[in-house]
Amino acid sequence: MSIAMKTEEKLGVEGELPALGFIADLDRAQRAAFARAGRFIVRRTGDYLSVQGQPHSAMSFILSGRVGVTAHANGDKVELAVLGEGDVVGEMCVIDPRKASATARVVGGPARLWIVDRHAFDAFVDRYPDAGIAVVRGLAKVLCRRVRADSENMLRRASELRAHFLDMDY
Repeated sequence: MSIAMKTEEKLGVEGELPALGFIADLDRAQRAAFARAGRFIVRRTGDYLSVQGQPHSAMSFILSGRVGVTAHANGDKVELAVLGEGDVVGEMCVIDPRKASATARVVGGPARLWIVDRHAFDAFVDRYPDAGIAVVRGLAKVLCRRVRADSENMLRRASELRAHFLDMDY
């Protein structure tokens, strides 16, 4: 069996979402219903999925490839993450629709993605409440992990700054 065929089995066939990432706990029928709510796309390296500060209304589930997430603050560009297979980007917009809080760009492509917009996401949750609750719980876990990681990074940075200032000569 070729590597391409093994990868395709792992990622599922077109029209089907694999049991990866935040949807790993959904059964096949629930994943199939969720897949119908969105669409499969392929993006090349360099393509943008979202741009910080711009309107954004679609969540992307990464089936293959890599997506870099960056944010600009006070003139600095900060790399927040490089996401890959089974990760999700843009999930905040389907829960709390606002402008994109970060820029997401394909950095390792082509990237095969499944995307769903906010309205289709809401319709899915309304039509399939059991699966919808499982999806929302999965997204909540993703968001909680990210908040915890950000908190740890802020505390680590605060500790480093404190140590730096304590070592200053007066």
